Amino acid sequence: MAVKTRNISLSPVLESFIASRVKGGLYGNASDVVRAGLRALVREELAHCYGHWRRIAAALPQAPITPAIEQDIVRWVKAGRGSAQRRAKRGG
Repeated sequence: MAVKTRNISLSPVLESFIASRVKGGLYGNASDVVRAGLRALVREELAHCYGHWRRIAAALPQAPITPAIEQDIVRWVKAGRGSAQRRAKRGG
């Protein structure tokens, strides 16, 4: 996999945070700190999606699925996707 370089702007607080982690020996360089932060963000977002999926799965009926139940399921999934899209637009 090719490594791509990115230029990012950081607030002084974030710059200081990164520098302290590198200086403290927790990470080898600033890129390692940023990658660790991005991995944590991915885990957090996946956990949120997994929790949403579990709530949907728990709400599924145990009886055979009728057309009405199928329509309810489709509505729940679309509502969940809409919520996720609104959160993404808000940045959180």
